[in-house]
Amino acid sequence: MLSLKKSNDMNNDMNKNIFQASKEFPFHISIGVVLTNKDGLIYCHFYKKSDLPIESEGKSDLYLLVRETIQPNETLENAIARGLQEEFGAKGELKAYIGSIKSTFPLKISKVLVEKTTLYFHVEMTSFNPASRDNDEVESKSTIQWIEPEVLRDLFIEQGRKYDRSDLDESKIIENYIKYVRVLVST
Repeated sequence: MLSLKKSNDMNNDMNKNIFQASKEFPFHISIGVVLTNKDGLIYCHFYKKSDLPIESEGKSDLYLLVRETIQPNETLENAIARGLQEEFGAKGELKAYIGSIKSTFPLKISKVLVEKTTLYFHVEMTSFNPASRDNDEVESKSTIQWIEPEVLRDLFIEQGRKYDRSDLDESKIIENYIKYVRVLVST
């Protein structure tokens, strides 16, 4: 049963993030963002091998959308805004929920298989200042690219096959954007 917590209880739980996977609870929930400009291009990360952390061994030329783990007591809207700011230095207007992807990946430390659910949202960019990206984040090492939705969808499909990792194929979300969002904008 959920109930209001006393301030002492809240302080004890502040460091615990129930949305973040752990060895004991290998389940993770994140938000993802399809950030578009007025021309309908999608903004995404591109990582060369030298941009990636050591634990990404063997990977290069990766394309990724914004993905952000929800923090304790954070709303979805705030997680989206934080992710856009930290990863792209961008702000935007939340337009729609456009689907989810359930994927699995090994937890770095224990190799426990994590089940990750990412909820994706379409956001239309209102401002952009890449110099304000959070330099402490691995995402700040990426090159940011604007890509046509159909091209990005195909890149994600190939990337998922190449690395045999379901969490690296975000093509379903791009397909949803093309099918539902783009169609609504053009009618």
